Amino acid sequence: MSKEILEQLFDSLVKVRLLKLFLRNPNSAFELSEIAKKIKSDLSICRRQINKLESINFINGRIKKKKKNYSVNQDFDFYNELRTLVLKSSPASKKKILRRLKDLGKINLAILSGIFIDADNARVDLLVVGDSIKQKKLSNFLKDLEAEIGKEVDYVVLSTKDFKYRHDMFDRFIRDVLEKPHEKLINKLKI
Repeated sequence: MSKEILEQLFDSLVKVRLLKLFLRNPNSAFELSEIAKKIKSDLSICRRQINKLESINFINGRIKKKKKNYSVNQDFDFYNELRTLVLKSSPASKKKILRRLKDLGKINLAILSGIFIDADNARVDLLVVGDSIKQKKLSNFLKDLEAEIGKEVDYVVLSTKDFKYRHDMFDRFIRDVLEKPHEKLINKLKI
């Protein structure tokens, strides 16, 4: 299936990203420019979609310090249903994540946890172990991923040498990641 379920249900990718942003951050308020940056959208398109969501009372707009902030209306008639739908849907395509990870450098281990597998008590969402990782590509990858998910991604990037050292020393963080629920996208280290 080429498109995600949410994209098929709703009329635009921008609106889907807005829904994810607001429903994954129910207690946060954002300015329009901040929203456009977080979901990687053009300001005018973002404004148009926000106006539509505001017109059906899905989001509330409040003026604070001469700036309008938007937050989800938790009293919206279908709030719980939409939240359940968004949280149950895959936050991002694993195939797409894998393809982008391989482009970052020599990746030896990539572990998805937290938001990617719906695990609340995870130490990180993404653990990447590799060498010669291109920082600019990593930064762009994370920004794109966060825009698609609608939430900041907790991530850790380690060199292979550092990871092996910490693994062999029974580092608590590494043990927590490996003992708690996770999914390995890349596992060249045979961990």
